[in-house]
This record gives sequence, structure tokens and C-alpha cells, in this order.
Amino acid sequence: MLLKNMMTTVVVKLLGRNLAYSILHNQIFSLWKPSHSFYLMDIENDYFLVKFQSKEDYEMVLTQGLWIVFGQYRTVQPWSQNFNPLQPFPNSIMAWVCLLGLSGVLYKRQIWEEIGSLIGKVAKFDFKMDYGSMRHFA
Repeated sequence: MLLKNMMTTVVVKLLGRNLAYSILHNQIFSLWKPSHSFYLMDIENDYFLVKFQSKEDYEMVLTQGLWIVFGQYRTVQPWSQNFNPLQPFPNSIMAWVCLLGLSGVLYKRQIWEEIGSLIGKVAKFDFKMDYGSMRHFA
């Protein structure tokens, strides 16, 4: 039952200065704009758990981001049984990839998949990238 209850929970790690709980809560709400309420729990070592009531909100946060608060990055990863808040940094992270100076003719899904596989496991591509709307990010 506990594992099922955690299925829509993400782990957030702040990189940089600490933020007060209320500031982080307000920033998450205004940046992610979840369709339903969420629960934020401050745990040790600058980690936070964010439990969403909606699977759609959970997936949107993991794949579409906005992972910067007041100019500071935060890592966002799905909660797992292996999560250890005593570990100073996560062992894997979700990230947008920015390739500056890449020619527009190289903005093809097959090329981005190849580049992504060199970096790590690809979670998702934004299909709008084929139309140039994301510019340098994928």
C-alpha cells in the first residue's frame, strides 16, 4: 500500500542556497501550475518530497520541467524505494539538453535521439522541437 501511495511522488533537491518551505511551495505552485493540490514535505539534506494528487501533474513535472527557482537549479526525480536522503546528491537526474550553435537542419528527431543516447537514458522528447519552437532545447 505504501508503494502505491508514493507512485505520484517526486524528490526535489535544491542545488545552492536553501529556501524556506513556504517560498518553495509558492514557487512550485506558480511555476508548475498543477491542476490539483499537492503536498510538499521538507526532509533532511535539502531534499523535499512532492506528492501530487494527479498522475498528469506528476508526469508533467517530470517531463516538462521548469526546474529553476530564483536562478538556482533543483533536481527532480521520481521517488523510488532506493531513495536515500542521506546521499548528498541524486544518482541520476532529469535534464533539458541545450546544444548551442547546432544548425537548424540538424533539428531532426533521429539526430536528437542519437545525441540523447550519448548523454544517458532519454525519458522523453518534446515533439515540438521538429518545428523549431523549442530552439536549442530538447
